[in-house]
Parts: sequence; C-alpha cells; structure tokens
Amino acid sequence: MADPALHSVAATRGGTEYPDFPYAPSTAYPEYPGRDVSPVRNGVYEAVRENFRLLGFDAANFGTARWNPLGHLIRPGDTVFVKPNWVDHKHRFNDDLWSVITHPAVLRAVLDYALLALHGSGRIVVGDNPHVDTDFAALRKASRLDDLAAYYRDTRHVDIPFLDCRLWTLENLDLYGYKAGRIALPGDPAGSREVDLGSRSLFQGLSDARFRGTYNDREETRDFHRNGRHAYVFSKSMFDADVFISIPKLKAHAKVGATLNIKGLIGTIANKNGLVHWQIGFPSQGGDEYPEPARRSDRLKLSVQHFLMDHLSEKVHLAGRGFLRKTAPGRALMQLFQTEAQRKRMLRGSAALNDTTWRMTCDVYNLFVRDLANARGKPLRFLSVIDGIRGGDTDGPHFPCPVSPGVVVTGEDLLATDLAAVRLMDYDDRQIQYL
Repeated sequence: MADPALHSVAATRGGTEYPDFPYAPSTAYPEYPGRDVSPVRNGVYEAVRENFRLLGFDAANFGTARWNPLGHLIRPGDTVFVKPNWVDHKHRFNDDLWSVITHPAVLRAVLDYALLALHGSGRIVVGDNPHVDTDFAALRKASRLDDLAAYYRDTRHVDIPFLDCRLWTLENLDLYGYKAGRIALPGDPAGSREVDLGSRSLFQGLSDARFRGTYNDREETRDFHRNGRHAYVFSKSMFDADVFISIPKLKAHAKVGATLNIKGLIGTIANKNGLVHWQIGFPSQGGDEYPEPARRSDRLKLSVQHFLMDHLSEKVHLAGRGFLRKTAPGRALMQLFQTEAQRKRMLRGSAALNDTTWRMTCDVYNLFVRDLANARGKPLRFLSVIDGIRGGDTDGPHFPCPVSPGVVVTGEDLLATDLAAVRLMDYDDRQIQYL
C-alpha cells in the first residue's frame, strides 16, 4: 500500500519579499548547522522549514538538533540533483526577473536540508536546460550562483556545481529556429541518455507529417517520433541521480496553462529538437500552429512557407531571406506572404486548441518520473518545493505579469503538488490537459 503522506501537499506563506544574500535563516534552529543567522526575518526559509514540519518529515525529532526532515528521502552517499526553473536570464519585457525564475533564497533553504541529510557523504548537483537563447552568465550573476558556491565551500567545505546542461545556445534571436545560429556548449558533464517510450507515447497513432520541434529542421524531430519510436534525450546527471528535487516557479504558461513541476521537466531534456512543440498548419489543415484564419489565402500562404522551409536547405533559405530584406520590394513581398497571425506576432502553438505540447509534457513525465520504459533499474526519489513568493500570471514562461502570492508549496509527488498549486492559482485543473 502506498504511503498516504506521499500525496500530501503543504503550503505556507513566507511573505512577498526575498531576503538578501546569503539568504540565511533569521532563527538559529536546533538542527541548523551554520553559524550565520540573519538579523532580518527570512520568511522564505521559515516557509520551507514549516512545510517539512507540516508534512510530518521526521516528526519524532522535530525541535531537536537531530531533526533531519529529508532523511527519509536522501541517504548518505546519494547523488541529489536539484533543478530550479532557470528558463531565462531576464523578464522579456524587463519586468521582475523573480516572476520568471526560481529565487536563490528558496534554493539555499533546500540545499541546507539536503546537505544535512547527506551527512557529509554523497554530492549535490544543481542545474537546468534553459531556453536556447538564455544568457547563462547573466543568469549566474543575477542569481549570485558563484557567490553561493563560494559560501558553501567556505562554510560547509562542500563543492556544489551549478550547471548549464544545454548542448547549444543562441546569441542572435533573428536566427531562432535555424541550426546555423547555434553555438555548441559543453552540456551536462555526465553526457546525455536517450530513452524510447515506444508505443506508450501519447504521440503513438498520430502522423509525424506535421511535427515541429525547436528548429526548422523537422526531419530530426520526426526521426525521434516515427514507426513506433518515440525517443527523448535526457541530461544524464538528472536521469541517473538518486534523488531529484524540483524547485519551479508558481507561473502561468502560454501553451499549456501552467508551468510547475511537470512542465518544468522539459528542463531535463538535452536535445530540445526531439520535443514536438506543435503541428504545423491551421486546424483545418490538421495542425495547431495558429487559430483558424479568417482569410482563405492565409492557408495557402502558410502552406507555401512550410513547403519552402521543408524543401530548401537552411543555407538557401537564409540567403533568400537576407536578399529579400535588402530592398523595399523584397520586404514588401515578404510581408505579402505573411499570414494575419504572423503580422500580429502571434506565438506559434499558443492557441487553446494546441493538441501537441501537453502530449510532449506527459511523455517526459512518464519517462522521467514513472519510468515507463524501465530504463533506470532503480527508483528515483522526488521532492518538490515550488517558489511562489513571487509568481507569474498570464503570458509565461518568458514575460508573465508579476504577482506576489507569497507562498511556498511542497510535496513528494510532483503531480499532486502541481494539482494543489494550480488550484491555489485559482485555475481549473481540468483545463490543463497534461494534468
């Protein structure tokens, strides 16, 4: 029989402001191994700790120096992978960054209790696969990751790496979707691991003819999803860890409604072009790229665009685009072949009719959490601590409307925690397909 506590979720208010570095607790708790205590209240640390208490973690020892709330989850010698939401290095409309990504104050509290559980044996790795154009150096600076790494070296004598696990980045957004714009990155030091969900994929039975991933090269995406093969490439450090701790934001998402733990698992994927984001074309054409247009000519225009993209080499397509942009007649011709949705700069696959992204999200969950492909040979243990001190409404993940719920949500079951969180957000979870 499953432990009922596994599906319990705790939520505690922690104020609406984040503390200053080094994000130390404002109380010398009996179990706290550090010497630094903040003179200013740290409601974030309090909320994380209180959630552990509410969930009954190591209840027998609460209030004593022996309290080890994550001891049932983390064992000495384990490898613990901690994944914040590091999707971007900025708010795309230059608003509050902490409505977009996880604040290091929440990370600090979780790391303290994870280290306590390891008892000096094992290791912690922190990382993510951010968006392709995220400036990770800027993210490191804004989140003070180097300072946090130095803090743990100096005070706990432990090295905690903060990893950008991406295989590529992109500096010129004008080249988004083109492989020519990619810059290779070292990626996860442990490498990557491909896992095939096969016929258990939610794409099974769908034609791959319209599948579109991160890049305009749709053949690579389709190669991951055809003939009963539905493969995903994970960062190996995440997939092969003993414990996985998810620290997402409480945030809306334009394609799927909300991005919390389960949608955040897309950050475990190393090769993002293996993810089907949408199906090209309008609904009447069998796609979910844009809502149905008012003009019949838009159907033809979009079909021509995709034909050229699929049949011209990337080099030729880029050269042609560059040539047309040089002259006024060329620019006018390009505008003539734009659909109304493109002129309005509508995000592709963001319509309520998107029937693709939720499938991709469920596939990743079923491989990473449920291990339906039996790829691990050992169970991965999970914890979720959602950073809802600040959150993002409406147009997430990159430019949400900042809100301040002032809450931290915690649970061991990622699905149960997400369900509690979206209800807390006053969303109808029945409208979020992957949940």
